[in-house]
Amino acid sequence: MNRTEPLIELIFDRLAADRVPDDTGDVVLAALSDEADLDAALAGEPTALEPQLPAADQPRERIWLSSVTVAGFRGVGPERTLAIEPGPGLTVVVGRNGSGKSSFAEAVELTLTGDSARWADRNSVWRTGWRNLHAGDPCRIAVELRVDGVATPTRVVRSWPSGAELGEAEVTVTSARGTHKDLAELGLARPLELYRPFLTAAELGRLTAGTQSQLFDAISAILGLEAITDADRRLMAAARPIDAAIKEVRAQRTALAATLAEVPDDRARRAAALLAATRPDLAALAAILDEPEEPTADEAVLLCRRLMAMQLPDADEVAGLAGQLREAAAAARRHDGGRSRASLRSAELLRLAIEHHDDRGDGPCPVCATGSLDGDWRTSAAASLAELRDRTLAAQAAAARLTAVLQRAHYLVDDLDVPEGRAAGVPVDGLQAAAAALRLAPGGPEELAEHLTARYPAVLAAAQAAQAYAKGLLRQRDTGWQAAAGELRSWVAAAGKLPERERALARLKAARAWLKATGAELRNQRVTPFAEHSQRIWAQLRQESNVELGAMTLEGANTRRRVVIPVSVDGTDNGTALGVMSQGEMHALGLATFLPRGCAPESPFRFIVVDDPVQSMDPSKVDGLARVFAELAEQRQVVVFTHDTRLPEAVERLNLGQARIVEVTRAERSVVTLRPGSDPVTRYLDDAYALSRNEEIPAEVRGPVVAELCRSAIEAACHRVVWRQRVARGVPHVDIEAAIVEACRRLTTTVALALFDDAERGGDVLGYLSRRHGSRAVGAYKACKEGVHGAYLADLPGLVADARHLTAVLR
Repeated sequence: MNRTEPLIELIFDRLAADRVPDDTGDVVLAALSDEADLDAALAGEPTALEPQLPAADQPRERIWLSSVTVAGFRGVGPERTLAIEPGPGLTVVVGRNGSGKSSFAEAVELTLTGDSARWADRNSVWRTGWRNLHAGDPCRIAVELRVDGVATPTRVVRSWPSGAELGEAEVTVTSARGTHKDLAELGLARPLELYRPFLTAAELGRLTAGTQSQLFDAISAILGLEAITDADRRLMAAARPIDAAIKEVRAQRTALAATLAEVPDDRARRAAALLAATRPDLAALAAILDEPEEPTADEAVLLCRRLMAMQLPDADEVAGLAGQLREAAAAARRHDGGRSRASLRSAELLRLAIEHHDDRGDGPCPVCATGSLDGDWRTSAAASLAELRDRTLAAQAAAARLTAVLQRAHYLVDDLDVPEGRAAGVPVDGLQAAAAALRLAPGGPEELAEHLTARYPAVLAAAQAAQAYAKGLLRQRDTGWQAAAGELRSWVAAAGKLPERERALARLKAARAWLKATGAELRNQRVTPFAEHSQRIWAQLRQESNVELGAMTLEGANTRRRVVIPVSVDGTDNGTALGVMSQGEMHALGLATFLPRGCAPESPFRFIVVDDPVQSMDPSKVDGLARVFAELAEQRQVVVFTHDTRLPEAVERLNLGQARIVEVTRAERSVVTLRPGSDPVTRYLDDAYALSRNEEIPAEVRGPVVAELCRSAIEAACHRVVWRQRVARGVPHVDIEAAIVEACRRLTTTVALALFDDAERGGDVLGYLSRRHGSRAVGAYKACKEGVHGAYLADLPGLVADARHLTAVLR
């Protein structure tokens, strides 16, 4: 299967190939789109059907790591830059614990992602130690990336002002496109999450020690099938309330049938019989509910039911209405209606006079002919007109409110819900008489308010007495049908929707079943290259392990997601892998799981950064790891940080191409030095030569140290010879290491093991060196044996030169 083929096209093709019914196919495609489309498809409405291609299905550029710069961060004080050739190749950064090497690894991850997997499970106290203690200001980390075909590098910088917390970094991202807020604007946030080109020792442990679902998610995420996972969640979410509603209706049917069977009413018995069927006849049940009340001569029951249905305003509501009547009447009285009408006429006259003055100007009053209409009059008249208008408006508002409250009071009195008629024994006379007296309402508002206050309590008291009697009578007479009929009516309405809900649920289940089966098939097709890569890596790493891994598969869904890795021990199937592996094998499995993910073809990142991968590994697995890294480095940029010198030694010893070794050392006040690495033999001899030329130190002090360094160089050369010879013969790594450890007790046995492959032939060493390599080799050998015990050596530079000659002939 083509991994880059768009997922949606694959789904369309599969739906057609499997001849999936249209109603199921529509639901599948709608679920792949969004919730709105799914709802529309289930309702039979038009859908937009615009599913988005997963991010992993998009083509990606190729990005290499060019450099990482660190200043004032973790173990690095003054600024230092680790430059890396932006192309395929292996770079091994080696340094003892505390040298500052891991600060560069962490800086790459933190710069690009804003977080560090190494810190994920640490407490807040541990996380506070991120700023360098000796030179913590300025604090800055930066990563330079190179994109194929683009001349301008992409730079990501995180810097912290003095006193800033870890999460308060100032981020700067620049590329050929300009300046950006973060890497998300360059489309790299999701790939960083999916393919994670970083692996710390802590994260490596979590890959195997974490839950199955976490490992499942980490692998599944890179397969480009998120759309199927999202669609399955939408289908589940849509099915859940429908399924619950169907179950509730079915459960209610059983309970309702039992209730109706206990009601001594023919209608209840017939309804219960209908409910006993798997598919009750809803039309027949509705007809029973619509049957009229049985004819009865007992008018008391009918009257009591009307009394129970009666609804009267409560006392507080009527008292409030009476109070509003009084307030409205008082307000209307304050604005005397007659005077208000006179005010209205006066206002009209004033308005006309003002208009006359505005038209003609100053002059005698046209009405009385004695007064004068001038500017002063105009000002006074305008003020009087405004006052008259305000008074008139207030009077009109008070009158309108009084009219409205009177209407409400009359409606209450005239429309009082008191049943007519009488029945033997039912105490309605007092209620009807009280209601009749209330209806004889006076016309004036104050009188009506007093009438309501005086008469309405009698109505309520009579109503309460009548309803109490009616309740008791109905309790004695009622068969229970009325209450059960209400429940039945509600159930019939809900059951009427069952066929539609059942069809929707069936469509959802069919769509989900097809999508789960298809998703599982696509998932394992897409995981096959990933699994094969993991097996190839494990084959390199396992070396002498008797544990063999089968093809990895992903199984289950939701809360039962798991990664299945078949394992056999000495050819016998042993179920899953994790229960039978040693810590070193678990570590190797974690690498076999991570490396294919970080090196997925779809990843835009052509680099991987691995910190401290050699934990708990025996020598054979270290050799296997070196081969794995060298193989990956043919097409990828592999940057490995380690304190274990066995890895760079294995790279050099196995002749695994042009690997670059960088040594990291840390001096006082966190001054870190990066220098090209050399093999142990060269390092010992270079240090010995530098010391031999240092005349500030007395020769008797320098002598033993120079001799010790030369001896260490000779031993390292011998160890390389032993490893090369015995590995070529297929000797197990553990046996090689044991032989070297045993021979290391004396220089003689170490050289004998290298020259003769037999540590017991120490007596033959001098003769062999003399015959084959001359006096210089013999002199160096003797001087190193004796000089380490304090013997004075006059020509220390000469000793170093002779030791260099001896190591050369040994190698």
